[in-house]
Amino acid sequence: MPGQLVKVLEPISSFGGNIQSVVHRRERKTPLGRVPVTIIFDVGERVRLNRILRAFRSMGVRIIRIGEREGAVRSTVLLVGHIVHTDIRDTIDRLNELGGVMVSDLSLAMGRVGQESAARMTIAADDERRTALALSKLEKISARKKLLVIKSVEGM
Repeated sequence: MPGQLVKVLEPISSFGGNIQSVVHRRERKTPLGRVPVTIIFDVGERVRLNRILRAFRSMGVRIIRIGEREGAVRSTVLLVGHIVHTDIRDTIDRLNELGGVMVSDLSLAMGRVGQESAARMTIAADDERRTALALSKLEKISARKKLLVIKSVEGM
């Protein structure tokens, strides 16, 4: 029915979610002839995610699967120092090897040759405990590499 997608997207917007993509799976129609839709969105807090899911259920939206990063806790930090020269790839790999943790975004602002750089890094973890573990490990790695870590830059 026309207008159904807009109805489903409304709770995401209302509860502060950020819609990243909407994909219609026309090649996979259900036995009832419906077109499955994949909606990828980001929401900062588990409380908001739960509100969105409750709204979906109350609307009769059938949720087949929630992605592997369901309810991921994200923490964004700023790193300052000789980031490239101290091997940012090594830093990312060491965080990603923690169970339930992944560096999900990295934005690097390069300084001139020999000068410091800055990187905005987002770490996604399955829960608050793993987030704390990742941040602790990042602080240890950064101390050895002489990088400054600034936590809680969520709004940047």
